[in-house]
Amino acid sequence: MKLPAKRVTPGVVTGYVALSSVPMSFLGELDPETGRIDNSQSELHGTTVAHRILTFPEARGSTVGPYVLYGARKHGVGPLGMIVHQADAIVACAAVLAGIPCVAGVDVTALRPGETVTIDADAGFVDIHGVEEVPVVTSILEDATGRVLLLKRSEKVGSFQGLWAGVSGYIESGVTPRDQATTEVREETGIAVDALTLRKEGPVVYARDGARMFAVHPFLFRVPNSAVTLDWEHTEYRWIEPFSLPSFATVPRLDRVFRALGLPSGPRT
Repeated sequence: MKLPAKRVTPGVVTGYVALSSVPMSFLGELDPETGRIDNSQSELHGTTVAHRILTFPEARGSTVGPYVLYGARKHGVGPLGMIVHQADAIVACAAVLAGIPCVAGVDVTALRPGETVTIDADAGFVDIHGVEEVPVVTSILEDATGRVLLLKRSEKVGSFQGLWAGVSGYIESGVTPRDQATTEVREETGIAVDALTLRKEGPVVYARDGARMFAVHPFLFRVPNSAVTLDWEHTEYRWIEPFSLPSFATVPRLDRVFRALGLPSGPRT
Protein backbone atom coordinates (compact mmCIF):
# COMPACT_ATOMS: atom_id res chain seq x y z
CA MET A 1 0.00 0.00 0.00
CA LYS A 2 1.58 3.27 -1.15
CA LEU A 3 0.68 6.59 0.45
CA PRO A 4 1.56 9.68 -1.60
CA ALA A 5 4.22 11.87 0.01
CA LYS A 6 6.27 14.99 -0.72
CA ARG A 7 10.05 14.81 -0.81
CA VAL A 8 11.87 16.85 1.82
CA THR A 9 15.26 15.18 1.35
CA PRO A 10 16.07 12.48 -1.23
CA GLY A 11 16.67 8.78 -0.79
CA VAL A 12 15.10 5.37 -0.31
CA VAL A 13 15.13 3.46 2.97
CA THR A 14 13.20 0.61 4.62
CA GLY A 15 12.70 0.14 8.36
CA TYR A 16 10.36 -0.17 11.31
CA VAL A 17 8.08 2.71 12.29
CA ALA A 18 8.79 4.61 15.51
CA LEU A 19 5.57 6.63 15.87
CA SER A 20 4.73 9.67 17.96
CA SER A 21 1.23 11.12 17.65
CA VAL A 22 2.38 14.44 19.17
CA PRO A 23 4.84 17.00 17.77
CA MET A 24 8.52 16.46 18.58
CA SER A 25 11.35 18.68 19.69
CA PHE A 26 14.77 17.16 19.11
CA LEU A 27 16.37 19.50 21.65
CA GLY A 28 15.51 18.31 25.14
CA GLU A 29 13.71 15.16 23.93
CA LEU A 30 16.26 13.19 21.92
CA ASP A 31 19.41 11.96 23.66
CA PRO A 32 22.08 12.18 20.92
CA GLU A 33 24.23 9.55 22.63
CA THR A 34 21.58 6.84 23.10
CA GLY A 35 18.78 7.77 20.67
CA ARG A 36 16.25 7.58 23.51
CA ILE A 37 13.22 9.87 23.66
CA ASP A 38 12.29 11.76 26.84
CA ASN A 39 8.75 13.10 26.36
CA SER A 40 6.04 11.78 28.66
CA GLN A 41 3.36 12.91 26.18
CA SER A 42 4.77 10.73 23.40
CA GLU A 43 4.33 7.03 22.77
CA LEU A 44 8.10 6.96 22.20
CA HIS A 45 8.93 8.04 25.75
CA GLY A 46 11.72 5.86 27.10
CA THR A 47 12.35 4.11 23.79
CA THR A 48 15.01 4.56 21.14
CA VAL A 49 14.62 5.76 17.57
CA ALA A 50 17.92 4.22 16.53
CA HIS A 51 17.70 2.59 13.09
CA ARG A 52 13.95 3.26 12.90
CA ILE A 53 11.72 5.36 10.67
CA LEU A 54 10.90 8.29 12.95
CA THR A 55 7.29 9.31 12.34
CA PHE A 56 5.53 12.32 13.90
CA PRO A 57 3.09 15.11 12.90
CA GLU A 58 5.44 18.10 13.01
CA ALA A 59 8.40 19.61 14.82
CA ARG A 60 8.36 22.07 17.68
CA GLY A 61 10.98 23.83 19.76
CA SER A 62 14.40 25.30 19.10
CA THR A 63 16.15 25.62 15.77
CA VAL A 64 19.14 24.03 17.56
CA GLY A 65 17.19 20.77 17.38
CA PRO A 66 18.58 19.66 14.00
CA TYR A 67 22.09 19.52 15.47
CA VAL A 68 20.80 17.11 18.13
CA LEU A 69 19.55 14.75 15.41
CA TYR A 70 22.88 15.15 13.62
CA GLY A 71 24.63 14.17 16.84
CA ALA A 72 22.49 11.04 17.16
CA ARG A 73 23.43 10.00 13.64
CA LYS A 74 27.12 10.61 14.35
CA HIS A 75 26.83 8.32 17.39
CA GLY A 76 25.12 5.64 15.28
CA VAL A 77 21.79 5.89 17.14
CA GLY A 78 19.83 8.15 14.80
CA PRO A 79 16.78 7.21 12.70
CA LEU A 80 17.07 5.76 9.22
CA GLY A 81 14.54 8.26 7.87
CA MET A 82 11.63 10.49 8.82
CA ILE A 83 7.93 10.70 7.91
CA VAL A 84 6.01 13.82 8.95
CA HIS A 85 2.71 15.46 8.19
CA GLN A 86 4.09 18.97 8.10
CA ALA A 87 7.71 19.82 7.35
CA ASP A 88 9.06 23.15 8.55
CA ALA A 89 12.62 24.49 8.63
CA ILE A 90 13.47 22.40 11.71
CA VAL A 91 12.46 19.14 10.02
CA ALA A 92 14.16 20.03 6.74
CA CYS A 93 17.41 21.12 8.39
CA ALA A 94 17.45 18.04 10.63
CA ALA A 95 17.01 15.70 7.66
CA VAL A 96 19.71 17.49 5.66
CA LEU A 97 22.22 17.53 8.52
CA ALA A 98 21.56 13.90 9.43
CA GLY A 99 21.70 12.86 5.78
CA ILE A 100 18.50 10.82 5.94
CA PRO A 101 15.52 10.51 3.56
CA CYS A 102 12.49 12.49 4.71
CA VAL A 103 8.96 12.91 3.33
CA ALA A 104 6.05 15.11 4.33
CA GLY A 105 2.34 15.43 3.64
CA VAL A 106 1.56 12.03 5.19
CA ASP A 107 -1.30 11.43 7.62
CA VAL A 108 0.82 9.75 10.29
CA THR A 109 -2.27 8.31 12.00
CA ALA A 110 -2.47 5.92 9.05
CA LEU A 111 0.72 4.22 10.25
CA ARG A 112 1.20 1.75 13.10
CA PRO A 113 4.18 1.45 15.49
CA GLY A 114 6.61 -1.29 14.58
CA GLU A 115 5.31 -2.01 11.09
CA THR A 116 7.70 -2.07 8.15
CA VAL A 117 7.61 0.81 5.69
CA THR A 118 9.70 1.99 2.77
CA ILE A 119 10.29 5.68 2.23
CA ASP A 120 10.90 6.49 -1.42
CA ALA A 121 11.40 10.22 -1.28
CA ASP A 122 12.55 10.31 -4.90
CA ALA A 123 9.34 8.76 -6.25
CA GLY A 124 7.17 10.48 -3.62
CA PHE A 125 5.53 7.71 -1.59
CA VAL A 126 5.57 5.68 1.60
CA ASP A 127 4.99 1.97 1.07
CA ILE A 128 3.35 0.25 4.07
CA HIS A 129 4.29 -3.41 3.83
CA GLY A 130 1.52 -5.97 4.24
CA VAL A 131 -1.34 -3.47 4.00
CA GLU A 132 -3.95 -3.71 1.23
CA GLU A 133 -5.41 -0.60 -0.37
CA VAL A 134 -9.20 -0.75 -0.71
CA PRO A 135 -10.72 2.00 -2.91
CA VAL A 136 -14.17 3.16 -1.80
CA VAL A 137 -16.50 6.10 -2.28
CA THR A 138 -18.32 8.12 0.35
CA SER A 139 -21.00 10.55 -0.74
CA ILE A 140 -22.44 13.24 1.50
CA LEU A 141 -25.92 14.33 0.45
CA GLU A 142 -27.00 17.90 1.16
CA ASP A 143 -30.58 19.19 1.02
CA ALA A 144 -31.74 22.67 0.08
CA THR A 145 -31.40 23.90 3.69
CA GLY A 146 -27.77 22.81 4.02
CA ARG A 147 -28.46 19.77 6.18
CA VAL A 148 -26.53 16.60 5.36
CA LEU A 149 -27.54 12.95 5.48
CA LEU A 150 -26.12 10.40 7.90
CA LEU A 151 -26.96 6.70 7.64
CA LYS A 152 -26.62 4.14 10.45
CA ARG A 153 -24.95 0.96 9.23
CA SER A 154 -26.82 -2.28 9.86
CA GLU A 155 -25.51 -5.49 11.43
CA LYS A 156 -25.63 -7.11 7.97
CA VAL A 157 -22.78 -5.10 6.45
CA GLY A 158 -19.21 -6.33 6.53
CA SER A 159 -17.61 -3.51 8.51
CA PHE A 160 -18.32 -0.74 11.01
CA GLN A 161 -21.73 -2.09 12.00
CA GLY A 162 -23.86 0.29 14.06
CA LEU A 163 -21.84 3.38 13.15
CA TRP A 164 -23.05 6.43 11.26
CA ALA A 165 -21.69 7.10 7.77
CA GLY A 166 -22.30 8.74 4.45
CA VAL A 167 -23.41 6.79 1.40
CA SER A 168 -20.49 4.42 0.87
CA GLY A 169 -19.41 1.48 -1.21
CA TYR A 170 -16.49 -0.33 -2.80
CA ILE A 171 -15.33 0.90 -6.21
CA GLU A 172 -15.87 -1.91 -8.68
CA SER A 173 -13.25 -2.75 -11.30
CA GLY A 174 -13.53 -0.57 -14.38
CA VAL A 175 -15.96 1.88 -12.74
CA THR A 176 -15.03 5.52 -12.11
CA PRO A 177 -15.36 6.81 -8.55
CA ARG A 178 -18.08 9.28 -9.58
CA ASP A 179 -20.16 6.61 -11.33
CA GLN A 180 -19.76 4.32 -8.34
CA ALA A 181 -20.83 7.14 -6.03
CA THR A 182 -24.06 7.81 -7.90
CA THR A 183 -24.83 4.09 -8.08
CA GLU A 184 -24.43 3.75 -4.32
CA VAL A 185 -26.71 6.75 -3.73
CA ARG A 186 -29.45 5.23 -5.88
CA GLU A 187 -29.16 1.81 -4.23
CA GLU A 188 -28.88 2.97 -0.62
CA THR A 189 -31.30 5.93 -0.57
CA GLY A 190 -33.63 5.43 -3.53
CA ILE A 191 -32.68 8.84 -4.94
CA ALA A 192 -32.45 8.82 -8.72
CA VAL A 193 -29.11 9.60 -10.33
CA ASP A 194 -30.56 12.41 -12.44
CA ALA A 195 -31.78 14.11 -9.24
CA LEU A 196 -28.22 14.57 -7.98
CA THR A 197 -26.21 17.75 -8.47
CA LEU A 198 -22.49 17.37 -7.89
CA ARG A 199 -21.22 20.19 -5.70
CA LYS A 200 -17.70 18.98 -4.98
CA GLU A 201 -15.31 16.05 -5.34
CA GLY A 202 -12.70 16.05 -2.58
CA PRO A 203 -9.16 14.66 -2.35
CA VAL A 204 -8.69 11.04 -1.24
CA VAL A 205 -8.95 10.45 2.51
CA TYR A 206 -7.17 7.41 3.98
CA ALA A 207 -8.80 5.38 6.77
CA ARG A 208 -6.95 2.47 8.37
CA ASP A 209 -8.71 -0.75 9.38
CA GLY A 210 -6.11 -3.28 10.48
CA ALA A 211 -4.34 -4.69 7.43
CA ARG A 212 -6.63 -2.72 5.10
CA MET A 213 -6.35 0.92 4.11
CA PHE A 214 -9.55 2.42 2.76
CA ALA A 215 -8.79 5.02 0.09
CA VAL A 216 -11.96 7.09 0.38
CA HIS A 217 -13.05 9.19 -2.61
CA PRO A 218 -15.38 11.88 -1.19
CA PHE A 219 -18.30 13.45 -3.06
CA LEU A 220 -20.83 16.11 -2.09
CA PHE A 221 -24.18 16.02 -3.89
CA ARG A 222 -27.15 18.38 -3.59
CA VAL A 223 -30.55 16.64 -3.59
CA PRO A 224 -33.92 18.29 -4.27
CA ASN A 225 -35.68 17.01 -1.13
CA SER A 226 -35.13 14.92 2.01
CA ALA A 227 -37.12 11.83 0.96
CA VAL A 228 -35.02 8.68 1.56
CA THR A 229 -35.77 4.98 1.08
CA LEU A 230 -33.22 2.82 2.90
CA ASP A 231 -31.98 -0.56 1.71
CA TRP A 232 -30.70 -3.43 3.90
CA GLU A 233 -27.34 -1.79 4.54
CA HIS A 234 -28.77 0.76 6.98
CA THR A 235 -31.30 0.83 9.79
CA GLU A 236 -32.05 4.55 10.11
CA TYR A 237 -31.09 7.96 8.81
CA ARG A 238 -30.82 11.54 10.06
CA TRP A 239 -30.61 14.88 8.34
CA ILE A 240 -28.23 16.94 10.48
CA GLU A 241 -26.45 20.26 10.55
CA PRO A 242 -22.83 19.49 9.53
CA PHE A 243 -21.38 21.06 12.69
CA SER A 244 -23.25 18.50 14.84
CA LEU A 245 -21.23 15.58 13.42
CA PRO A 246 -19.21 15.06 16.65
CA SER A 247 -22.46 14.08 18.40
CA PHE A 248 -22.54 10.85 16.39
CA ALA A 249 -20.45 7.68 16.59
CA THR A 250 -19.18 7.56 13.01
CA VAL A 251 -17.03 5.38 10.80
CA PRO A 252 -13.32 6.32 10.90
CA ARG A 253 -12.29 9.59 9.28
CA LEU A 254 -15.79 10.78 8.41
CA ASP A 255 -14.82 14.14 9.91
CA ARG A 256 -11.93 14.32 7.44
CA VAL A 257 -14.29 13.49 4.59
CA PHE A 258 -16.41 16.46 5.70
CA ARG A 259 -13.38 18.74 5.75
CA ALA A 260 -12.21 17.46 2.35
CA LEU A 261 -15.59 18.59 1.00
CA GLY A 262 -15.47 21.98 2.69
CA LEU A 263 -18.08 21.08 5.31
CA PRO A 264 -17.72 22.01 8.98
CA SER A 265 -17.01 18.92 11.09
CA GLY A 266 -17.21 20.44 14.56
CA PRO A 267 -19.19 22.90 16.72
CA ARG A 268 -19.66 26.48 15.62
CA THR A 269 -17.22 28.95 17.15
